Amino acid sequence: MTSSRVVFLTVCLLLIGFAWSVGGHEIRDYLPYYAQRVVGRTVTVTIQGQEVYAEVAQSDAAKAKGLSGRKQLPRDHGMYFPFVQAQVYEFWMPDMFVPLDIVWVDAGVIVDISRNVPVPRTGQEPARVTPAVPASAVLEVRAGVADGWLVGDRVDVRDDGWLFR
Repeated sequence: MTSSRVVFLTVCLLLIGFAWSVGGHEIRDYLPYYAQRVVGRTVTVTIQGQEVYAEVAQSDAAKAKGLSGRKQLPRDHGMYFPFVQAQVYEFWMPDMFVPLDIVWVDAGVIVDISRNVPVPRTGQEPARVTPAVPASAVLEVRAGVADGWLVGDRVDVRDDGWLFR
């Protein structure tokens, strides 16, 4: 392990300890999410020749957090949510700052698309979105990225592996 990684990990552990000591006991609920952001697994999703580099939401905490809290999202980036089985999953948009296209996938094809899902406005309940049919994976991208994508389009997912960022 390089010295920069050792220093980085030491600083991270110190910050986690500090957050815990000042009342951040809820951090244990999101630790898998933050660990994923540091050592995250990524995939490259290709639809109609367009590549999207996506973080994989592995843990339940990461799936619940999703892209909320992100102030910006590049056009060629997103988040990929794999599930064990196809179901009608509900996604909701608390603390979102970027409108999204939500692409519902099953068996390697698009089965539904929720386009231009808005960010919540002050005093409004965040949007809740479900697909018309069961899906076994979801791809979230910035609104407008999925323009031209259609139900039935093939979705190729290439596992980029675990990366230290």
